[in-house]
Amino acid sequence: MKPGFKYENGDLFLDKEGRWFHNGVEITHRLTLDLFSRSLQPDPAGGWRLVVGLEWAPVRVEDTAYTIKRVDLEGERARLHLSDGTVEELAEATLRQNADHVLYCDVKECRFPARFLRPSYYQLMERLIETPEGYAVRLGSRLWPIRTAEELRR
Repeated sequence: MKPGFKYENGDLFLDKEGRWFHNGVEITHRLTLDLFSRSLQPDPAGGWRLVVGLEWAPVRVEDTAYTIKRVDLEGERARLHLSDGTVEELAEATLRQNADHVLYCDVKECRFPARFLRPSYYQLMERLIETPEGYAVRLGSRLWPIRTAEELRR
């Protein structure tokens, strides 16, 4: 069923750290946060929207709609725990950092970027090594290069 009723009583904002705000006030109620994180969808007109039942509201997203809260490192695999409550394998070819050394990868079948939050960043950085080509994450016998966004555009 297509959402039909637009909520227009305030501003919803998702900051770069994955925190939700309504009219500038941080939302801290755990069940509301979980619902919002699970209900975030791409807006057909561009950007993002929160869809709950038949109601929807535009959401301003500061950086990425998805964040990585935790990483489980198992042998040569990395399982990502995302802000929407799902778990998926790291698509290692999409691992990259921006100019500020913020780590990202693509999620949801590589359709959307996700930002590593500090705890997940530090979990992955425990396996960081320097190679002649730059930095990489070593998992078992595998090396996953960390590219810059500029390198990925080439």
